[in-house]
Amino acid sequence: MAPDSSPSAAEMSDAAVSQIAFQEPPPAGEELLHGALPFSLEQAISASLAQNPDLVAIRGTVPVSRAALGVARVNPFNSFLQIQATPFEHAPSATVGANPGIYNYVLFMKTFEIAHQGRYRERAGTSDLERVRWTVRQAELLNVAMTQQLFFTALYQRGLRDLARSAADSNAELASTLERQLDEGNATAADVAVSRLDRQSTERQFQLADANYQTALLSLRRQLNLPSATEFTLAGDLTAWRFLPATDSIPIQGPAGSAPQPLSKSIEELAAARPDVMAARSDVATAQANVRLANASRVPNMQIGPYYQRDDFATTYYGFRSHFEVPQNNGRPQVRQREAELGQRQLTFRQLEQRARLEAEAAFDRYERARRLIEQIDGDGIDAPDELRRLEELFRQGEIEVQRIVLARNSMLQVRRSQLDALNEAAQAAAAVTAATGLPPTALIAPKRP
Repeated sequence: MAPDSSPSAAEMSDAAVSQIAFQEPPPAGEELLHGALPFSLEQAISASLAQNPDLVAIRGTVPVSRAALGVARVNPFNSFLQIQATPFEHAPSATVGANPGIYNYVLFMKTFEIAHQGRYRERAGTSDLERVRWTVRQAELLNVAMTQQLFFTALYQRGLRDLARSAADSNAELASTLERQLDEGNATAADVAVSRLDRQSTERQFQLADANYQTALLSLRRQLNLPSATEFTLAGDLTAWRFLPATDSIPIQGPAGSAPQPLSKSIEELAAARPDVMAARSDVATAQANVRLANASRVPNMQIGPYYQRDDFATTYYGFRSHFEVPQNNGRPQVRQREAELGQRQLTFRQLEQRARLEAEAAFDRYERARRLIEQIDGDGIDAPDELRRLEELFRQGEIEVQRIVLARNSMLQVRRSQLDALNEAAQAAAAVTAATGLPPTALIAPKRP
């Protein structure tokens, strides 16, 4: 099996590298780490990248892999030094009165990998370190996307809570108005009873909405690794964000002076540069180095070094001694194993690259549908609060019945609820695009201009 060529991170385009530059953990101030008020999206991402426990743990794998690369760069074979001397010898057959020399020798041998096995071990260690670094980048990317998702979920739940609070206050005001009209003889007891039930129902809905909001805050606090007793609020609301067209947010363009490339081509490049895909590329490069190492290991190492000897007749010898291992097999079984591992990792890489492209296309499609829905809602031009105020004025003048006010308020709540639902869907879709492509959140969303 012929190994495929696998580009490393250094061979990526500058544009592809820049798309994930935001994943570097920015410094988080003490006020963020202790739950300063209020939290913006950028501050939440900064705090999460700085102190999320899962990220802190996975970053600890980088020094281990770096140390493993240091081991791979060192020759694993120590030099061999042997010294022998026999100053006390007994030779009964020796000539009487002779002065024999002391037998001794010194042997120094060093192992040489003549097939350059060390070069391939270093390549494997370098590729593995690169894989670990891309794995950390992928964890940071998913952390950013999750923080973005939880942040907007909390804003959405707070919007629902405020909407429920507004409905409860309106129903309480309506019930009080009907009670006064009942005393004046301008309302029926049935209308008052229904308004009281509505007031109680909306109050319960508010309590449930507030509980959901607190749960969303708890999830975000856990993501930021803040103590459970930390009190914090979120800056802004969903209506304060605008969602940019995806075609205007793709940073990868063609060569200077050329026309912008199609969206499908940009999505393909974004998917190919995603951190988990790059980690798979590095994994393939590691497997390629292991195949070459297995092939090189079929060549026996050579031990050679200078040799000195002086025998008991005072004769001195100088020379070299060499040592070769005689392999019992040709090393093909291990080569076949490494080639099979390379094939498996190449298959994994190709499937992951295809899945990343499909996920990016699906994420962009979902985001664009949600964004167009928001544009449609904003373009309807219906001012529900103004319409409701006119109806309430007619009710006070006795020109319409209370049922019309109740229906109008329910309709207004449905309109505002649908708007919140659309904004939340667009925000969640933007977080999905971040996770699927590595685009920073600011590529698709931005605060509205005052």
